[in-house]
Amino acid sequence: MSQLYSLAYISKNSIQKPRQEVEEEIADILASAHKNNPSLNVTGALLYSGDVFCQVIEGEEDTLEDLFEEIQMDDRHSDIAVLHFEPIESRGFSEWAMAFAGIEDEERFDLSGILESKDKMKMHETGKNLVSVLENLLSQHQSVQKG
Repeated sequence: MSQLYSLAYISKNSIQKPRQEVEEEIADILASAHKNNPSLNVTGALLYSGDVFCQVIEGEEDTLEDLFEEIQMDDRHSDIAVLHFEPIESRGFSEWAMAFAGIEDEERFDLSGILESKDKMKMHETGKNLVSVLENLLSQHQSVQKG
């Protein structure tokens, strides 16, 4: 069995449209992930925070590299910062082709600070924090849906 990897990144939203249209674009991103990710054996989660996409994807290394290349070419993203791309023992988002952790009005992660610093440790810590935030938000959503 191939080694699993996790790739965490954040990127600036370059969709300069009213919020409702941005939400429609996010719905399109999620629909595409739900359609394509199962056949690629990719799982993950997405949060839209402020004006920033925060995403973690999990799968085989080559598959994630190809998928991330597509993401980088998607004109809805700019100023992309990879927080980590590393081997993992098990999936953190195994139940979801692409879980959606929600839309937040305030930016949770300082993309410009990360892009300017180029501090690998800071980026890695932010990546770990992003994974944790996504797991917590999804856990809260599940609790609300079950309750």
